Amino acid sequence: MYEDIFCTQSVTRKIPGRIRVIQGLLYAAVAVFTVIGAMEGAFWMIPALGTLFGAWYFMGAARVNYEYRLEGTHFTVERVSGLRSKRKAVLFGDFDLTKLIIMAPEGDPALAKAEADSLAGPARRITYDVSAHDPDDICSLMYLTGVGKELDRPLKVYFQPGPELRECIRKIAPDRVAGYDRS
Repeated sequence: MYEDIFCTQSVTRKIPGRIRVIQGLLYAAVAVFTVIGAMEGAFWMIPALGTLFGAWYFMGAARVNYEYRLEGTHFTVERVSGLRSKRKAVLFGDFDLTKLIIMAPEGDPALAKAEADSLAGPARRITYDVSAHDPDDICSLMYLTGVGKELDRPLKVYFQPGPELRECIRKIAPDRVAGYDRS
């Protein structure tokens, strides 16, 4: 019935400020070791180069993309990180949208009942945050019932679907997508 639905979207997570501070400290250490190496000798170039490569690797690991993929009613999220030449993709979330309870923008009143129900149940809720953490973009929430290794556990998913992905999800569960205008 829903086999013809296919949609992909890529979301780049913003690098948090604390990571930028660590990056700045690492580059400052490179500068200090380089200056000391210029005055004291070549031995100090070893820590300078080590810190430089460490900062380069650290920033590669801090850059994260999420690849949303909807095929039929099967919604998967891959986490892609690492350096450009050595990208590493890991399956981060695997969801069945036939088990969707509700999807709406964060803060929508329609989410209140699902939030209360997911906290009140006997099984502990699992929360996934696969959003960009961009304050300028609206974050959406999806409440579902888990399948597979999360069987019958309540799931809460923070993500940032584009208009095309939202419409594909609306085709699957039109009565469970709330709070978005169709314009």
